Amino acid sequence: MPALAVLIVGCGIAGPVLGVFYKSKGYHAIVFEKVQTLGDAGASLMLMPNGGGEMKVLSLVGLTDEVAKESLPLTGFWDGVFSGLRDMDVELREGWKLESIQEHEDSVMAIFDGGRTVTGSFLIGCDGIKAASQSIILKMQGIHTGTPTCTGLAQVAGISPTPESLDTFRRGSLCNWYGDGKHIIAYPISVTLTSWARLSDPAEIEAQREMLASDLNGFEPVLLNLIKTATRIIKFGLFDREKLSTGQWHSKRCVLVGNAAHPTTPHLGQGANQALEDCYHLMQYMPFMESGSGDYAEKLKCLDSDLPSLFQVYAERRQPRISALVKEARAQGDKRVVITPALCKERDALIAAAWSDPDAIRTKYETLLKEPFKLFL
Repeated sequence: MPALAVLIVGCGIAGPVLGVFYKSKGYHAIVFEKVQTLGDAGASLMLMPNGGGEMKVLSLVGLTDEVAKESLPLTGFWDGVFSGLRDMDVELREGWKLESIQEHEDSVMAIFDGGRTVTGSFLIGCDGIKAASQSIILKMQGIHTGTPTCTGLAQVAGISPTPESLDTFRRGSLCNWYGDGKHIIAYPISVTLTSWARLSDPAEIEAQREMLASDLNGFEPVLLNLIKTATRIIKFGLFDREKLSTGQWHSKRCVLVGNAAHPTTPHLGQGANQALEDCYHLMQYMPFMESGSGDYAEKLKCLDSDLPSLFQVYAERRQPRISALVKEARAQGDKRVVITPALCKERDALIAAAWSDPDAIRTKYETLLKEPFKLFL
């Protein structure tokens, strides 16, 4: 009997990890990506040390050494892509854009552009903030959604050689700079490279070195050096969606993961973390399905009837933490990107006060970085 097929829509951070997880549990995972050819997206991902959890999640799919080799750990805070799916024998189909879904009693059919169809036991939507999977699943429930709402912010991001002028402490740190209507963040991604991003009003941004440097005139030279030496610069808007109830995270044979279920602004640096936490917790509820085992038929029958309840338990497990983080990220954004000298002065005072109480800092990060393993292992 062939292995149970799982259709995974989206090949960002969650899709590949889920593909490897499901393969390890005996399923036939197929990852679909609408982009014709996977490649370097031009930006970077930061993983916060959530109890060491996200690296542990990656270790479960055999990627810890690869990530550690290509990245650099953060050693401090300062305020002022995944490849290899085919190597792991997970099927990847590039250039497949999801258009609709049909659920049946014992299967789900995904319909892609060009009329192409694929049938599996269930489907996982992890196709990001503009997820087609979310819109389709909500439509099944009689809920019609529009496009994501722009937050009014845009982000310009780049990767640059780490400046030699960066002092020893900040060389391995996550750094923030604040100005009038501006927030810039930078962190190391390798021994020699630093990733940086600037959040501000999209009307004033031009994704060009000299215009960015002129716009940030007056900031310290190390930041201007990052912009002027960037090997790549990309610009994108920041979008948001309305919060979903736990019952809206899934249908009978489909479930959402990552930004497809709970988009968040980048002010806490938790987007990739929460996608990986979703992967971990979803897999806790999925049974092993060895197609050659004597009880396979019985386990398949149980899984068919249990899927909606498994998806619901997963959503209920994740919703409280996600809601709190999304709310806090939005609040942080409102505090950091402010205009007028008076509001900037107020923000600067709040930031200084936040770092003056070690116990408060410890409590904040213990709360933020507690998942995903403390409650399971």
